[in-house]
Amino acid sequence: MQPPRIPGVLADDWTDWKGFKQTIVHTNVRELIDNNVDMAHFFYVHGSFPTFFRNVFEGHAAAQYMNGVARQDVRRPAQPGEPQVLGNSSAAAYYGPAFMITELTYHYEGFDVDAVLLNCHYPIDANSFVLTYGVIVESSQHLAVDAAEKLADGMSMFISKGFEQDVEIWRTKTRIDNPLLCEQDGPVYQLRRWYEQFYVDVADITPDMTDRFEFELDTTRPVESWKQEVEENLARRAAVQG
Repeated sequence: MQPPRIPGVLADDWTDWKGFKQTIVHTNVRELIDNNVDMAHFFYVHGSFPTFFRNVFEGHAAAQYMNGVARQDVRRPAQPGEPQVLGNSSAAAYYGPAFMITELTYHYEGFDVDAVLLNCHYPIDANSFVLTYGVIVESSQHLAVDAAEKLADGMSMFISKGFEQDVEIWRTKTRIDNPLLCEQDGPVYQLRRWYEQFYVDVADITPDMTDRFEFELDTTRPVESWKQEVEENLARRAAVQG
């Protein structure tokens, strides 16, 4: 299949590609793919409350749609004159087994800023893969030129750092074909069936690998628990600060 054109890549009001990096990760490449259905890590790794989380697999594409709000206990306070980020929305999709486009929208007080994270990867043996990634960011029309450039630079660093947090986790994972899962772990086995189509002969591809599959995870219960955890963290911080 042909991946879609990346929005903003040739537009004057978007940055050039920033932070383009290539690294080798010593684990099976499927460990990266599993990330597409991992709702909970947005809270524990990326500092966000996922308020909406949905996966759609069909043909050669596997998509993830997520809305989230920022965690107050880990969010950096805005400096004087800086806008405060409130949350984000994202649409991340694999086009084939190794090329992923993540379209990100960050919601600030009074305006939004769009960004795109591109990552692609290919295995070099059973337990290693090469990973390449980079970011482009929209220059906000709601800010002065210098402030917009500063915000875009900061966002590109923030997005790259967030992705690199995932990379560090992948470096310590090992392939397990039949993991023990809980209800909130998402459709791991369905995603792996989708991914398997790229490792078999065309004649051996089965409908359960390519038929449309949709799954929306109910985030109500985990968000309730996470809100309590955040409130407790804020209370402890306030007690320490007096």
